[in-house]
Amino acid sequence: MSDMHQLSYRGRGDLRIDQVPTLDPDAGEVRVRVHSVGICMSDIYGVSGRNDRRDVVLGEGDVLVMGHEISGQIEALGSGVAGPPVGTAVAVNPIFGCGACAACLRGDENLCGARTVHGCAPAAPGGFADTIVLPARNVVPLAPGTTPEIGALVEPLSVGFHGVRLAALDAADDVLVIGGGIIGLGAALAAQREVGDRVLVLEPRAERRALAETLGLRTGHPDDLDQLDGAFSVALDCVARPETFAGAVRAVPEGGRVILVGIYSDEIPLPVSMVVWRETRIIGSYGYSHADVVDVAAWVGSGEVDLQPLIQHRVGYDGLIGAFGAYADGSLTAVRTLFQPEFGAATDDPPHQ
Repeated sequence: MSDMHQLSYRGRGDLRIDQVPTLDPDAGEVRVRVHSVGICMSDIYGVSGRNDRRDVVLGEGDVLVMGHEISGQIEALGSGVAGPPVGTAVAVNPIFGCGACAACLRGDENLCGARTVHGCAPAAPGGFADTIVLPARNVVPLAPGTTPEIGALVEPLSVGFHGVRLAALDAADDVLVIGGGIIGLGAALAAQREVGDRVLVLEPRAERRALAETLGLRTGHPDDLDQLDGAFSVALDCVARPETFAGAVRAVPEGGRVILVGIYSDEIPLPVSMVVWRETRIIGSYGYSHADVVDVAAWVGSGEVDLQPLIQHRVGYDGLIGAFGAYADGSLTAVRTLFQPEFGAATDDPPHQ
């Protein structure tokens, strides 16, 4: 068995590039040769100490391999796996459940009480590696012509898509999206498919507003929230800071819907009087279903929107740990940086504040 490289996390900010044996897939599994993996802020927050979600999963001697926004190519099939065939370009749905509970049986593995996410648990390694082994049901073939880089956007875009699905939009809805990162942009693009130009994205950074506009979206500054009282039937808060949540509640009228897609911290204040007086419906949105991932993979493959501008930086193993540090200290602000095992020196100029 040959060896491969991986980014290993041992807790307390300890990141290392290790050489480890390449795993063969067991029954029902596939091995994917990794092409591109998005660096998610949830991993940055965990490693930098913003929260402890990457440390609490580690037991004595455990190693966590992060990276859950994955695209690649099927390299090997375990016994009993009929496909996709070797060589197929795929995106990865990193969430898998028990397969037997009510949530799993209705297709909501993201709500399974025993769910696991590849890249978020030592027993389910993620994509910051040369290869990843996972259940065959968790790979989604990419449409012909979809590049692997665009394939790596399927997972984060599915998060916003899921929030919009929970909002149950109709064509007459006016939709506010708070946050112009990859999750907010995914939500805005999904809403745009339902209601056209009745979508407004609020984002403080001018360069991200400009990016959203290149995608065909209307934008504004979060300072505008004070003038938007009751102006939207639906607000999707993809930041979930205290001020953005309060603004989202103010932005919808009586009976309006607020969808919480982001998590800034475990607890934030609730503007309870306004919620009660207006009978505001607040809905949490976690991850996505497998059906969501399939739908988003088909949509990105359609080429309806040029998503390439979302990818603003690329690194290989030599630049991966540095990218974690640069995101943590704010010197790297790329909407998406892709890790690519075959990428050489990190020569792209990343966006800086």
